[in-house]
Amino acid sequence: MRCQDFERLILEARERELLREERLALEAHLKSCAGCAAFQEFLGKIRSSLREPVSPELPFELAEKVRLRCRAEFASQSRAEAGREIGRRLAKVPWPIWAAVFILTGLTLLFLIPGLEQIRQSQKLAPGTAAVVAIILQNAVMLLAAPLLMRRGRLSHNGLE
Repeated sequence: MRCQDFERLILEARERELLREERLALEAHLKSCAGCAAFQEFLGKIRSSLREPVSPELPFELAEKVRLRCRAEFASQSRAEAGREIGRRLAKVPWPIWAAVFILTGLTLLFLIPGLEQIRQSQKLAPGTAAVVAIILQNAVMLLAAPLLMRRGRLSHNGLE
């Protein structure tokens, strides 16, 4: 048999039980052939290293250098994100929103001034005036909450939330 045949037997020995004749021939050949013995030893080292994972030791200087570089990269990305966030916050407000703000402000002033005058004169809150004040409060809350609702809608639309 040639060395190639013995190398094949060395590989097959891990997968199946060798016949007695094959095992004896392989043992005799390994005693006389340094190349095949080295191959068997090399194969054993590879298999043992695959079974035992080795975690490499990272030099402290390299670990610190990587840590500092990651922090710098994270900081630059955070600044870039902040810049994009400012750009998002300064995005154009659609004209229907502005129209609603002006209309609600005008209506609020239109109904608030006479209601306040009535309260000043009679010191009582009439049902009509109470309704106007309730509507004004509702409008004020909506005007204050509109930017938050728009931002939340924009974030969820972009898949960021």
